[in-house]
Amino acid sequence: MKNKLGFVLSGGSVRAAAHVGVLKALEEYALEPDLVVGTSGGSIVAALYAAGLNARQLEELFLEYTAAKGRIVDFNWPGAVLSLLTLDIKRFTGVVRGVSIERIIAQSLPVQRFSELTKCQLLIPAVNLNSGQQTVFCDYRALGLQLDREGKYADYPVRDDLTIAQAVRASISIPGVFVPAEFPDDGSPDCYVDGALRDGYPLNIAVRLGKATRIIGVNLGYAGMRRDKVLEEGPLEIFSQSLDIMMWAQYRDRLQDRALTCSRIMTINPLIYDIGTFEVEYIPQMIARGYEVATALFRERGLQPGRLDNRERFFQMIRDPQNFPEKNSPYFAYLLEHQIKKQSVPKSQEKPGWLGNLQAMVRRRVHS
Repeated sequence: MKNKLGFVLSGGSVRAAAHVGVLKALEEYALEPDLVVGTSGGSIVAALYAAGLNARQLEELFLEYTAAKGRIVDFNWPGAVLSLLTLDIKRFTGVVRGVSIERIIAQSLPVQRFSELTKCQLLIPAVNLNSGQQTVFCDYRALGLQLDREGKYADYPVRDDLTIAQAVRASISIPGVFVPAEFPDDGSPDCYVDGALRDGYPLNIAVRLGKATRIIGVNLGYAGMRRDKVLEEGPLEIFSQSLDIMMWAQYRDRLQDRALTCSRIMTINPLIYDIGTFEVEYIPQMIARGYEVATALFRERGLQPGRLDNRERFFQMIRDPQNFPEKNSPYFAYLLEHQIKKQSVPKSQEKPGWLGNLQAMVRRRVHS
């Protein structure tokens, strides 16, 4: 296919809800992609979309879990208890088991296997904890890829034997937060952790493996702005901000990749860095922010809803990689000033931090 359009979704934990808002705008402006690449939190939206859900259905699904954190976050109580009983911290491999979210995704998917996808192709990267390599889960045959004897393409190990839900479970496994996902490979188990550890915004996978020549991406990570009070938000947010900083550096390095210079790339960043890793209560606002920023971009470029020539018109204006909003532009400053939590919740009603939530959960366990 000539001028294949890829939609690339970065990591960002629960902030991935903003991807849904961008998808709403893409559908409205007839910019639906030929392939989707999603890592970490972005892999959830990518998988559900590629499997057949439209933006409206995705929004309904995300909104369903706005007030259901307990159904998503299954704390690793067995590991914690075993570690305490044996006084062996090595038995505690993560705070969250990840079984619940894998089950929710599997139940929400219209199809379960990469080979069953018909809407568009899907690529999900994760990091193999044993080898340190970035593995890409996809239907490589449908992508026309010929793997070498080691099962690699362009130096990426490629697998198509897992279910889509298992691939997502691997890609979202933030080290120390989620128990690593473990799946057999040729008889020996391989452990996988968050795909953002190696590449939080996988443009190169869309280009090298997906053969995309046109890319609209959503990068939810750090955009060079100052973020105060990170230490006050606890170790989880310290680690999350560290990953975001890594993703920012990775993105700048990726733009030097010769393969990417042949593609036309537009990156959208809704600038919602104030949302915590599991703050699902802000999902409606994040969806709205993603839609608002993407729509502002398309209107600025003169696109009109529903026009079938929007794709060609949009990318005619793009040569070098571009970002929206541009740093230090008035709209960039506006978005930074209007952070979601700052606008949505009075200070007196803010949710307790990660420690307060954990203490409350422990108290409920003790008294039940």
